[in-house]
Amino acid sequence: MNRKRQQGLSMIELLMALLLGAVLSMAVAQVVITNKLSYLFQRAQADNQSNASFTLQWLDRQLAKTGFKRRPDQPLNAAFPALSEAQTGVAGCAFDAGEVIRPVPGKALCIRYQPSDRQELDCLGNGRPANTASLARPYAQPLEAYVEKLSINTSQQLVCTSKDGAATLVEGIAEVRFDFGVRLPNSLTLARYTATPATEEHIRSVRFAILISTPLSALAGGSNSRAWRYWYGTAQPASAGDQLYQVVKGTTALRNLLP
Repeated sequence: MNRKRQQGLSMIELLMALLLGAVLSMAVAQVVITNKLSYLFQRAQADNQSNASFTLQWLDRQLAKTGFKRRPDQPLNAAFPALSEAQTGVAGCAFDAGEVIRPVPGKALCIRYQPSDRQELDCLGNGRPANTASLARPYAQPLEAYVEKLSINTSQQLVCTSKDGAATLVEGIAEVRFDFGVRLPNSLTLARYTATPATEEHIRSVRFAILISTPLSALAGGSNSRAWRYWYGTAQPASAGDQLYQVVKGTTALRNLLP
């Protein structure tokens, strides 16, 4: 008797093939998702580091200009007379005679300095035509000093403001803290760092801490950020889980005001 030979796949073989295919598909999908999350996280880290580097360098550069005067022998009171807010043209920025840096409530500070030459521009890239003639002469005092306000707005942007307007320099600045190294009159050493210097205390150094934040995909978020805990002293809430945070710090001595 001839037996008919079986052709094709049995039901069990077909189910096993489908099961193996599903397992392989899940493994490939998991690898793809993991790689995507890793890429998103690394990109957010790179954005944070780029913003942090720019912010630190820019703040250090602007603070290094604070109090610069073209005549080294000229007293600060003469080089920088008292100015009202209306005279500076910058909201929140008014100065006493000889004062070149002033804390402003709401994550901001005001500075002023004289341009070193005719190519010197303010933070918005603008010059002062009134100074053209005087700046052509060595050590001549310019007619107008630069006044700038450095601030963080509610949109988490670092903004520089001069009398010509305001411009956003970098985004993703969640918080900033300024502490000012102060000394008493006739003293050559810093007495302390404080966020609210007294009237009689002279600011000679600025210490700043910045909380950088970058949007992060919800798939890559949800972790408890150490930077958040360090800054606020509490666990990161769920509402902040779609951001990657980083803390950076810097200190700048106001070299033009040092003895």
